[in-house]
Amino acid sequence: MYRLKAWIRMFFGFSRTETNAFLILIPLMIVVLFSEPVYRNCRSSQPPDFFGENKSIDSLIASLEWNDSTLQETKSLQGVTLLQEIKFHAFDPNVISEDEFKFLGLSQFLSSRIIRYREKGGKFYKPSDLSKIYGMDSSWYKKAAPWIAIVQEKKTVPAVRTNQIRNPIEKIDINQADSLQLVAVFGVGPKLSKRILTFRNKLGGFVSMLQLKDVYGLDSVVVKALSLKFFVAENFEPLKKINLNTANKDDLLGNPYIRYKEADAILAYRLQHGPFTSPDNLKEINLLTPAWLEKVRPYLVLE
Repeated sequence: MYRLKAWIRMFFGFSRTETNAFLILIPLMIVVLFSEPVYRNCRSSQPPDFFGENKSIDSLIASLEWNDSTLQETKSLQGVTLLQEIKFHAFDPNVISEDEFKFLGLSQFLSSRIIRYREKGGKFYKPSDLSKIYGMDSSWYKKAAPWIAIVQEKKTVPAVRTNQIRNPIEKIDINQADSLQLVAVFGVGPKLSKRILTFRNKLGGFVSMLQLKDVYGLDSVVVKALSLKFFVAENFEPLKKINLNTANKDDLLGNPYIRYKEADAILAYRLQHGPFTSPDNLKEINLLTPAWLEKVRPYLVLE
């Protein structure tokens, strides 16, 4: 022990009191470090006692009134959902009622949403279409998918009469549409219709239906639905165009496609090289990508 103390004092430069305290501290640290794992190991080796929990569950089960014929209301015990108890049967989501959806275990909220989707002209063509309903419970769909039986409607070809004139569905010019016509499309509400009109007014008009993808909040499904009811007139020219040789920074930023970095790059190029002679001069600016130039080109002019 004396040699150990002498070595500690020499190695660490401790005094005699500090050496004694160090020798006491080391065993205490070892005890503290290893006490928790030892305690946890002892606890894990003991078999768990679920007597109290089992008694509570048994009491709860005894108090429940079970209906063996139907389980349209999902029950849960200790957080475990008894969705597997629902007795599925073959069903067509295009025809069954809201109550039948609830009978199959679907929530009131989703059942109502599906009915509203159908009332607005929505239709399920294959089982996977049902999973695309916003907020669909994936666990319920996995159990219900094997039972989905969509009846395909037989297309009947009517007899063609010589005096019969077919009127095709008339599409609406997207650059002439108002908010009421936009809201009539499934998936477009008041907020989205306002965003479409605001974006259109800032641009000076759409030159392609694909530009709807640039409107914040419009997903591909809604854009497709809009493309079925609206169109862009052939050879349409935007009502607002930016003169590259006279526009200031505010003029450039008025176009939704032009942000601060593009505006600064255009003004800096014009200052260094003089007036633009062609919109193709923008290709010489490394910051401007070909995809961006394609979008903004219809809205630029040289005078």
